[in-house]
Amino acid sequence: KVIVVGLPTTSTTEDLLKLVKPYGNALEAAHAVDAEGKPRGFAFVRFADADAQQAAIAGLDKSDLGGRTLNVRAVEDRSAGAASAAAKGRPCFDFARGKCSRGAACKWAHVKVADAAAASRRPDWQKTRPAVGAAPADLFGSIPDDYCRKYQLGKCHRGGACRWRHEIWMPAQDAAAAAAAA
Repeated sequence: KVIVVGLPTTSTTEDLLKLVKPYGNALEAAHAVDAEGKPRGFAFVRFADADAQQAAIAGLDKSDLGGRTLNVRAVEDRSAGAASAAAKGRPCFDFARGKCSRGAACKWAHVKVADAAAASRRPDWQKTRPAVGAAPADLFGSIPDDYCRKYQLGKCHRGGACRWRHEIWMPAQDAAAAAAAA
């Protein structure tokens, strides 16, 4: 089966059959029409064998008909399961938790995730990483309790309302070296 896109709206099914006749035996041809019955400018043609289909694609693709360029390509077959799942859209989150009461009337796809760990798109080496913004434990281990730890990272948003000291803390040996340099 091939799709022919770019047909003039004045063309008929008979015109389409005459167009593809030199390439092989066409079993059927069908124009797509809108609700009012007007042609939409594309059609489907089914051939008896694959050789005729390939010859029609090679001969008619990018050709000119009535001042319009035709685009001809093979149509992929869709499986019934994939089409129905795609038609439903996103998965039903209530169904995944076992709480969807709508059943077949639900507008979301009822797909169950096999394993929550397998559902993650992160690589294995990222699954065990600490949370974003988490600092190593040894960084804050030597800071006195009265200093603001978020201020040390430059992330404290409290300003003057913060109950901890907003000073960059330096260990004793670094503080002595800084005092000698000043």
